[in-house]
Parts: sequence; C-alpha cells; structure tokens
Amino acid sequence: MTPEFLRRYYVMRIITTPKVYGLPDGYVALEQLQGTLEDIRERNADDVLYEKLELHSRKTINRDLKKIESYYKVFIKHKRNYGFYVEDNISRDEEQLKEVYEKTELYLLNHHAHAWKDFVTSARTSLSTYVDIVGLINAIDLQLLVELEYKGWYDDNKFTTFKGVVQPLHIKEINNAWYLIARHSEKGINAFCLDRRIREFKVTTRKAVNQEPFDEAEYFKNSIGILRTGMKPEWIHLKVSNHHLRYLEANKMHPSQEVISYPKKPETDFIDFSDPDIWGEIKICVEPNYEFLMEVLKYNLWVQVVSPKSVRDMVASHVDRIADYYK
Repeated sequence: MTPEFLRRYYVMRIITTPKVYGLPDGYVALEQLQGTLEDIRERNADDVLYEKLELHSRKTINRDLKKIESYYKVFIKHKRNYGFYVEDNISRDEEQLKEVYEKTELYLLNHHAHAWKDFVTSARTSLSTYVDIVGLINAIDLQLLVELEYKGWYDDNKFTTFKGVVQPLHIKEINNAWYLIARHSEKGINAFCLDRRIREFKVTTRKAVNQEPFDEAEYFKNSIGILRTGMKPEWIHLKVSNHHLRYLEANKMHPSQEVISYPKKPETDFIDFSDPDIWGEIKICVEPNYEFLMEVLKYNLWVQVVSPKSVRDMVASHVDRIADYYK
C-alpha cells in the first residue's frame, strides 16, 4: 500500500460514507473533506503511510477522483456551493467497493496492531510473522518463483518435509490462518500454512516458465475451507433451526448455499428442538471431507445433516464417538 493509495481510499470513504467520519449524509464540502483528512493525519502524525494525506488541494482531490472513477467505477461529482456527492444514477460495483474497503481495513488493522490494541482485539496481530506478506504478494504479481522449506504436521502431509521451488499463486485466509497456494512442477498445486511450519522462505528473481492462470474461486469451488481431497462433491441437505438460519443467510457456510425452505415459526422466544416448525432447510455442494465435518460440528445442536445418507451416517458416527468420551 502506498501513501497515495491510502489518501484516495480516505477521499472515497469520506465522500461515500460521511456519517462514519461524523459528517452529515449528502454533500461533503471541500473544507469538510480537507478537515477530515487533516484530523486523520494528525492522529497518525508519526506514520509515513499517512504523509500524503497532507496533500489535499482542490487540484489534488480532482486528480484523485479521476483515479477513483477509473479504478473503482465510483463516480463522484461536485455541486457548486454544496460539495462532493456520489452520482447515484450511474451504476457502480458495490461488491468491488466492499472488497476494497474490507481489504484496506484488514491491512490497516494489521498495520496498527499495536497502536489500536486498546480498541481492537484480533485472533492474530499480523498476517504472518514467518513470511514477508508484501514481498509474497509482489512475487505473485510478478510471477516470481519462491524457494520454500515446509515441515508439515499430521493433518496436512503426515509430518513430511517439503523442500523445493514453487510458483506462488494466491494467499487465502481461513479460520484465522493464512495459506499460500502454490504450484510445484511435479507435485502440482498445494496449500502451505504460513505459520511455524515454514522453515525457509525466499523470493527469487526467476520467473515461472509455465505461467498458467489460477482461478481461486474455481479451484476451491467445492471446498469448505482449504482442503481438496479428491472426494466427489455432493449436494448436502441440512436442517437449520430458525434463529441460526438467519445467521447462515448472512454468513453463508459455502458460496453454493441455497435455502430450500424457511421454518414455519421464524421467531420463537426459545428453541424447542423437538418442534418441527422451527426448522428450515438449506443445501450446499461440497466435498464431505474433514473440513466439512468440523464445520457442521461447530454449529452444535442448531444444524443437522439430512442427506445423503452416507454423509449423515459419517457425521453420526463421529458424534457417537465423541459422546463415548463423556460416558
């Protein structure tokens, strides 16, 4: 991230969501925009990442707006004697804008991990202490090869040590852990957790010879998390209790998730699991592997597998074995 990018991010953020910065909805006057940028810069006076927030002349802001329009398709106009506003009659990609906000804020949370410790608690204070993430992203962008030594645990490769040269393809976060998806000339595509299993890591100056494109969404199309076991993906039907169905609608278990039916009683003061009217049904198309099992079990009594029978039996077998621990 560059100081110029951060300034443009804040210009776009202030104008599109002024209430977040204590400004009224609607128009944002140039003086309000400049004052807000100055406040942000003052609060981060010792941070060079924020140094370009001091450059906020009308000419600079106009240049930033052209960049914002080009990059994010957000069309910001200015009305004399009123201020800046978003031109609503021109469509914009809300999902892309949301992604920009989320990824920038994730970066800032990690960048300010110590300074914001009184305001934010996170599972991890940085993306990884074992790998230079910025350098890795640059390697992916430039298609540079990486020398890697990885001492696996039982769950990922039965304690095998991998040592070789890989092409980094993608970085994926799942369950508070970060993974590098990389291609090896002989072993194909693998996932490496960016934690203490990384023993050596070095970005080289050599470019990948076979620069095949990588589609993360397609590659993990049938994965709950990071695993691809080769199991046949199946449509798995799940009953979900009324209160938790609302949660899963907002936080999908998997991109393929579809609602089959809603509960007849969508709201109840308490959950009577014996009442058939509190249950709705969803379906997802995934590999019924270890990660799927862990995903279902984390929802406790609120989710139950309906079909196919083989998957239902697999989950029931694990639940029975767990119950035996407490007898």
